[in-house]
Amino acid sequence: MSAKHLLSILMLCLIGFKANSQKQEVIQVFDFNKQPEIVKTKSSELDKDHPNLLNPEISKSEITKVRESWIKLHQNIGKYLEANGFKWEVDDPEIMILHKFYFEPNGTIKTYFFRVFNEEVSNDQREAYAELITDFAKTHRIAITKDSQFAQCGKSKYVNP
Repeated sequence: MSAKHLLSILMLCLIGFKANSQKQEVIQVFDFNKQPEIVKTKSSELDKDHPNLLNPEISKSEITKVRESWIKLHQNIGKYLEANGFKWEVDDPEIMILHKFYFEPNGTIKTYFFRVFNEEVSNDQREAYAELITDFAKTHRIAITKDSQFAQCGKSKYVNP
C-alpha cells in the first residue's frame, strides 16, 4: 500500500472520528402547559427506568451530594438565562417552575419537562425559555454521575429582576 493511500485512509478516519465526537444528541424539551398528554405519557415511560435521585429513599447516603447537584444545576441555569439576556416579561418578583430532568449516566440532560406556575408568563416566553434550556444542555450537565440513567424532579424559584 502506498504512503499516499495510507495518508488518504488516515484522513478519512480522522474526519469520521471528528464528526462522531462532535455529534450531539439534541435534548427533548416539553412544556406541561402546551403538551400535557405528551408530557404525561412520556414522563410516565421515563419514570420507569430513571429513578428520581431527590427521593431520599433512593439516594440514601448520597442525598446531600444529590441536593447540592440540584442546587448547582439551577444556579447555572439562572446564570445562563441572565447571560443570554432572558427576561420573563412579567412583574412577578419570582418565577416558580416545576422541573423534571432525565439524565444520561454521565450527567448530560436527555429529556426535560417544565411547568411555569406564573400564569402571566406568555407562551412566547415559555418557548424562549425552552430554547435556552436546549442550548444550555449542549454545554452543561449536572454535577453527579451514576451507573445508569436517572432523574431529578422538583420545584425551584428564579428571581425575576
